[in-house]
Amino acid sequence: MTATVPRTPKPRKRPRTWRSAARSSPLVSAGLARLGKRVRRLRQEKGLSQEEVAERAALDAKHLQAIEGGQANVTFASLVGIAKALGVKLAELLKGV
Repeated sequence: MTATVPRTPKPRKRPRTWRSAARSSPLVSAGLARLGKRVRRLRQEKGLSQEEVAERAALDAKHLQAIEGGQANVTFASLVGIAKALGVKLAELLKGV
């Protein structure tokens, strides 16, 4: 009678960054670029730096830079934080996007 040796599962290899397939859609990319330009314009109109807005919105400054550059797929929570940091309603932030 032979004893069975329990197998240890092989670790799964994860991709370095996870990206939604929808993110690569031209419509999504264009929308994120418009949103980024809108955030930048509102921030500049208020005379605020990226660091100030990021701190008020509880975001990393690099993440806000990526949002303004249209490179980040923004979460709803981040949008709410940015709107509050800029002193505008969410609808105003998303206007024209």
